[in-house]
Amino acid sequence: MAPTAVDITPAEPTHAVAKPAINPATLAKPNLALWVNKEHQIWMKEESFPECGADECIVHVKATGICGSEIHFWKSGRIGDCCVTHPIILGHESAGQIIAVGTNVNNFAVGDRVSIEPGVSCWECAHCLRGRYNLCPKVKFSGTPPSDGTMRRFVAHPARFLHKMPDGMTYAQGALIEPLSVAYNAVVRAAPYLGQPVVVAGAGPIGLAMALCARAAGASPIVVTDLEENRLAQARAMGFHNTLKIELGWDRLETAARIKEVAGLDSTPQIVFECTGAASSINAACYALEDGGTLLQVGCGKPEIEIPLMSLGFREVNIVTSFRYKLSWPVVIRLVAAGVFGDVTQLITHTFPVEKTVDAFETAADRSTNAIKVQIVDED
Repeated sequence: MAPTAVDITPAEPTHAVAKPAINPATLAKPNLALWVNKEHQIWMKEESFPECGADECIVHVKATGICGSEIHFWKSGRIGDCCVTHPIILGHESAGQIIAVGTNVNNFAVGDRVSIEPGVSCWECAHCLRGRYNLCPKVKFSGTPPSDGTMRRFVAHPARFLHKMPDGMTYAQGALIEPLSVAYNAVVRAAPYLGQPVVVAGAGPIGLAMALCARAAGASPIVVTDLEENRLAQARAMGFHNTLKIELGWDRLETAARIKEVAGLDSTPQIVFECTGAASSINAACYALEDGGTLLQVGCGKPEIEIPLMSLGFREVNIVTSFRYKLSWPVVIRLVAAGVFGDVTQLITHTFPVEKTVDAFETAADRSTNAIKVQIVDED
């Protein structure tokens, strides 16, 4: 439960805009958190009110999205070499309102609305100093073993990794900055140009975010593929009409041929943004590409996946990976606020209150619910 007084010195507002008042009843609410363990169990448990370090802010988390990686941690206990070895709190797609600030923080004030960047890097290693802080070996990434995440009502987070949201941006939009940043980083890595034909393999939350970013970068046509018709219907509702439902009976060559057919005779894909992590999808993508094209791997899959390396080598197909993001939050916030991506909340199919977080996870994991992005919200 929240203490009767928070021993933190509020920072002075940096501008004259009135801040939303903090409802005292909010601070009295239990700090509910969603836990997972290596036995593949998830449960809610009340945590103590967080302490705020001198360089931190306490955020009342108003919206958090469920990521496919969290379903992996729950159901499989791992992603690649990253394993759940002890109980942790999940969550890394969050936005909320600052309710307290540390004594060293002078660029935030109580009442500020923020989107949370979940990867807290050291800012001392060679990668951080070169600006590639997403590769920091000492990073503490929210909700990824061994670090606890943001899927709780109140969380303390370094102010350096908080980003103010414009007044017109909703918390739901603020929580989508994280998956959109994954897609933004992949676009920066692949650098598609105006009119370049691309494929987005997988129409889940990251795939659809990927399609939005690729379209904003000028790629055209964009072919979106998936195994599930409901996801492709959502893609079409978002303006992506070149869709292909993959049939499990197709081999990689037939899948590649059908992708090329949807793209058009003069539009052989030059980039594939692979967002599923599935071996069959990756292999089909290799053959769908034009010679000299680029396979940009975004999706997470098994630790080891077989690919037709010699075929790729003879055709000079580039394999590029993209890991999380760097320096994306200010840009993506600006793009969302300006409407460059259109209505990003079309990604959200289900919303649950924080008290129903376990139900939210069960919905996100159940393909029969047709869920794409499930968000957990906490209203005052």
